[in-house]
Order: sequence, then structure tokens, then C-alpha cells
Amino acid sequence: MLKFELKRLLAPRANQISLLVFLFSALLAVFLGTNAYKEVRKDQVIAKIVFEKERAHLKDKGDLPEMGSLAYYAKAPTQWYLSPWAALFTGQSQNNLAAMKVNALALQGQIYNKEVINPSKHRAGGFDLGFVLAYMLPILIGILCVNLLSDERQSGRFTLLSAFAGNAAKKTIIRSLLLRFYIVAGIILLLFLASAVLLSLPFDKVFIAVLGLTLAYSGLWFLIAAAIISLNMSGLFNSLAFVSIWLVFSVLIPGAIHLGLNQQYTEQPALRASTEQRLILNDGWDQDMQTALTRFSEHYPQYRDKIDFQGRFHWKWYYAMQNLSDLAVDNHWQAYLQLQQARENSLSKVSWLSPNLLYQQALNQFSGTDTQAYQAYLMQVSAYHKQVSEFIYPYLFNDTPVTNSDLDLFPEFQPIAQPVRTKGLYYSTGLFVLLCGLFTAMTTIRFKRLAVI
Repeated sequence: MLKFELKRLLAPRANQISLLVFLFSALLAVFLGTNAYKEVRKDQVIAKIVFEKERAHLKDKGDLPEMGSLAYYAKAPTQWYLSPWAALFTGQSQNNLAAMKVNALALQGQIYNKEVINPSKHRAGGFDLGFVLAYMLPILIGILCVNLLSDERQSGRFTLLSAFAGNAAKKTIIRSLLLRFYIVAGIILLLFLASAVLLSLPFDKVFIAVLGLTLAYSGLWFLIAAAIISLNMSGLFNSLAFVSIWLVFSVLIPGAIHLGLNQQYTEQPALRASTEQRLILNDGWDQDMQTALTRFSEHYPQYRDKIDFQGRFHWKWYYAMQNLSDLAVDNHWQAYLQLQQARENSLSKVSWLSPNLLYQQALNQFSGTDTQAYQAYLMQVSAYHKQVSEFIYPYLFNDTPVTNSDLDLFPEFQPIAQPVRTKGLYYSTGLFVLLCGLFTAMTTIRFKRLAVI
């Protein structure tokens, strides 16, 4: 019987093509994601190596410039800590630099020029395994399942089996659906196992949780297909119904959510912060430099007695002005962070309207590639920028020359791994299981009526 069912499954040309396209797309996504992740890690390592070589070159040179000049050209590398799961579910990591270089100049301009504009767009994601599973897997399920009953009726097997006692016709349809679910589940398991081997993913409870979420998500689409089958309509109606449902969940609802968020959150405080910060710096050249240093000493009183200088320029004023320009636009930066958090909260509240969107959002949260994880990286960069600035201030205000030993004391960025946020993962899994239960109850009732037709 199993051999017969497998022949029926693989005989149609559409099923063969669909399985091959899905497998090829999934394997390609895993391959490209793995290579992209390795490139990101490579860039992070190279950036650190280059910085170390530049420091070694300065040591060998012997004649070190003053700290102001060194800090101007020294761009220290930072790292967005990305787990290997980011190779499968890229999220915001596909749009943003994961190894941003910063120096002691004003931070807002550096961040905005490189990073901030992309996550504000809240793209659903690019071509990765998460995209394949969220949007292509339902299509595969629909092709394999929705015409089961119509094919049985067309071949005459359903009429023949209906003549037997024990609801043989209904059992045949259910058995065929279960077989297809087991095959799809096996493909999903093989994909995750292959990914685990390529990326050295541990087989822990997190791996099981992601696998369970994916199986629950695929089970939901199998039950949607079963519910359509139970309506006992023609094959054309079933196909159109499934495609319509997929379009609503995959395109219409996410598109409406995207447009709604764009209409609700139209402000660009990060752009305002970057623009005003540059204007403040430019205007600073035409203002009294001692006044700016006095304002700076209010934030760093330990340098209050060391703000005087001779001549028309001094590095202490230059970096003090950089700091003041950041402080002047800090309200805009905080508004940007609050705006992004509010947008993320709004997205979370309405993402349950689309299983596809909810599933992909849960995967991005779990892998640490969502907007919240990226903002955590930006906060780490901000703290590191302050650490670098406060490292160079004593050399500037005390007119202390730089030695080779001082170069070794230059602070290094320490990436912080964000804890795995499984709340969204468990919430999504629970919601999918609940929906599966509802569809199961509805489909069971329909199939009971189908058996006596």
C-alpha cells in the first residue's frame, strides 16, 4: 500500500517538478546563506586583523603623531555578534554592515551613513531558508494535496471505495494526506540536518524548538488544504481557493501591514539627527572655540582647568565639538530608537493575521537578526564609541605624547552575544498548534459528511 501511494504521489509531473523546485530552492538557500555567513565572519576577522596591522605599523614607524591625528584616522572595527542560525534566517543582517568601523568623531553621522536607513524600511526578508519555508513550502503543500479528492473521483477509485464498508474512501484520502505530510516533514528534517552539519549547529532544545515550529507551520497548511478538500468541490475550485488563501496570507496582509506602518510612522528622526549634527559641526568653526570647550567641560569637569589653548586650532576643541554635536541631537536619536521599538511592537501585534509573517518574524527573533537585535548592536557601538572618546581625552587635554605602550591600551570592541529570545518562538508554535486543532475539528466534521455522499 505504501509503495502504491508513493507511486501515486510521484507520478504526476506537477508533483515531480514542485518537489524538485522546492528542494533545489531550499538547498540553494542553505548554500548561499552558509557562504554569506562565512563571508560576514571573514569580514569581521579581516577588519580586526587590518586594525592590528595598522597598530603594528605605527609601532615600527617609531615617530608617532599626536593623539588627535591618530584618533582621526584610526577606525576601530566592531562586530555584530551573529549566531550560525543567521545563515538560515538572515533578517536585518542582509541589509546592514555587521563589522562597522568607528572612530572618535561624532557617532550619529557615522551610524546613519552606513546603517540606519535600511532597518527603518522593515523589509520582510531576502532569499534565505526562512523565505523558502515561509512562502514556497505552502505552495508545495497545495500542489501535492488540494486535488487529491478530485483526482480520486476522476479516476473512479473514490466511487469504488465508497461502496465498501468502513469509510474506505475517507480513509484513503486521510492516508494520502498523512503520507504527504510525512514526506514533507522528512524533507524539512533533512534540510535542518544538512544545515546543522554545514554550520555546526548543536542538536539541543533550540534546534528541536525551531524544527517543531516549522512542522507546526507546515501542518497548518496541510490542514488548510484538507479543509478545502472536504468542501467536495472541483479541482479547479480547490486550486483557486488554496492560491487565494496563500495570496491573502503571503501578499495581501503583509503588504497592508507594511503600508499601514509606513503611514503610521512617517517621521525620520535619525535623518534629522544626522543632518543637524553636521550643521552644528559646520557652524562650530565660525563660533568661539573657548565657549564650546567650556560647554564640554560641563560634561567632563575633570578637564575644566585644561581647556585653554594657543593658536587658531587644537585637537581638544575639535573632539569636544564632535561630542557636543552628538549631545545636541541625542533627543532625535532617542526618538528614533523609540520609534523603531514602537514600530516593532505594532508589527508584533498584527503579525498573527498572517501565518507566513508570524513564522518568519519568529525565526528572525530566534536567530537574533530582527530589528531589536540590530538596535542592541547599535547600543553596543554607542557604548564603545564613548569608551574610545574617553580614552583619547586625557591625551588631548593634558597634551600627553603617545607612546608605543599607549597604542596597546587602545580599547577593543567586545561583541556581546544576545540571549536567545524563544518567547516569540513558543508563542508562534502555540498559535499554530491551536489553529491546527481548529482546522482538524472542522475538517473531521466535513470528512464525516463526505463519507456518506
